[in-house]
Amino acid sequence: MKYLNYILLCISLLFTSNAFALEQKYHESVLPVIAAFKTQDKTEIAAHIRYPLKRQYPLPDIKNEAEFINRFDEVFDDELVAVIGSSNINTDWDSVGWRGIMLNSGVMWIDTDGKIIGINSHTAKEQAFAKRLIEQDKQSLHSSINTFEEPVLDWKMANYHIRVDDLGDRNYRYAVWSIDKKISDKPDMVLLNGDITFEGSGGNHHYTFKNGRYSYILHVTIIGCDTSPPGWLEVYKDDEQLLKERVISAE
Repeated sequence: MKYLNYILLCISLLFTSNAFALEQKYHESVLPVIAAFKTQDKTEIAAHIRYPLKRQYPLPDIKNEAEFINRFDEVFDDELVAVIGSSNINTDWDSVGWRGIMLNSGVMWIDTDGKIIGINSHTAKEQAFAKRLIEQDKQSLHSSINTFEEPVLDWKMANYHIRVDDLGDRNYRYAVWSIDKKISDKPDMVLLNGDITFEGSGGNHHYTFKNGRYSYILHVTIIGCDTSPPGWLEVYKDDEQLLKERVISAE
């Protein structure tokens, strides 16, 4: 989970100087969430989730209340439950405009309707689960790309299947297949030494990979509106845009 920790650190640093105090009108959205965690009522907490609840790839998203209750101890440990349940609405929560309301610089996010939209931490149980999934993931890939430290992106678009992996120390690798191929097939192209760039204070970012005069840019949406795609791919030859394609599904 080093990749997630790096993302969270950058987001936290950005929000430290940009967040502003929670307005009184949002207290009624936050207080029931705090109360549910204070009583450790899993059913009540589940009712305050905006589904599907995204988890970092390769962890599967949580699709509904029943699945959330079943996976509760995977997502929340005693320490995180205590942090939320004992949080002070006047000092620990901040409104960040259209992005929502965050606890402790982004540990957890809720929207203005009082629904939890993001939990940016990982318990030891969830990390162990992710490690098992990563090993399974490696076995499903072509032998030329089944060595990496952490998976970062797994995107499907109308014409392409793209994945990005961290080979270690934020050395990013890009692999792409035509959409009709399997990931067990050899990729159509592999690029190394990708860079990550953060955009503003919302955590949205992009990866850039170079291949001679060609640039492949993968824009990742962390915080967007209801119609925002998970991301999109842009391909340039020098300064000329050759392709822009939205992500249809993202793991």
